Amino acid sequence: MKRRGWTLVLIPDSDSETRQFRLSRKVVIMLVSFVVLLTMYATVETVLFWAVAQRAKAVEPLRKKVRELENSSSELSQMGQELLKLRTFQQQVKRMLSQQGITSGRVLAPDTGREALSAMDTALEEGHPFPGSPVSEARSLRGANYTAMDIPNHPPVRGFITRKFYTAEAHSMPAHHGVDIAAKEGSPVLSAADGLVLFADWTYRFGNLVLISHRSGYISIYGHNQVLFVRAGDRVQQGEPIALLGNSGQSTAPHLHFEIWEDGSPVDPMVLMQSIP
Repeated sequence: MKRRGWTLVLIPDSDSETRQFRLSRKVVIMLVSFVVLLTMYATVETVLFWAVAQRAKAVEPLRKKVRELENSSSELSQMGQELLKLRTFQQQVKRMLSQQGITSGRVLAPDTGREALSAMDTALEEGHPFPGSPVSEARSLRGANYTAMDIPNHPPVRGFITRKFYTAEAHSMPAHHGVDIAAKEGSPVLSAADGLVLFADWTYRFGNLVLISHRSGYISIYGHNQVLFVRAGDRVQQGEPIALLGNSGQSTAPHLHFEIWEDGSPVDPMVLMQSIP
């Protein structure tokens, strides 16, 4: 009994000779054991691979969350820098208003012309002089002290209109209080009229921004510049280069964002501009 084994018979389809192989009991046991171990190994590998795949699926959302937190941290850092600049600008404006005897609590905001004109209007209504501002000088004389050079109708850059002026009432999308003019990056940006630079610095939304007050009562805004040539307090003339066109701030391509405000309300620049070649 101990010598018994198994005989493996191979019968070919052709007429060739039948072959027999005798396998001892020890060999058969070894072969069966090998097959069992191989099956167990494959099963364990499959289970481990499944477990690793499940862990990877759980880790991916965490990686996405980390990336979002890193992006948020970067944005918060930029916003913090912007807030610091705005606070510095606010202090400068308050100091300037204090020196001019203006007690209005409003300050000039760099991202819109509404607050600037409103603050000046309030100061004039309260009888406080503001001799450093060409706007107050013009309005104190009821608009009789300005010329055509004080009206912002000079094209600020040679280019093409890629986005027009429209209000929220006219469209279902948010209002666009200006025009976007596409041109070659580095093209000179010109002042649309004679005026006083109220703000010239970097902002989160419009990048390098210039805000100019004009004696005619208008305020012009120039955003997304590459380089600024002027500073707050500078007086500029119509057609004078004030910056180089760029892609700074929240912008997807080189262009100039150009706004004009009058009496706290946005004005379509195309109504005033003579032409844009």
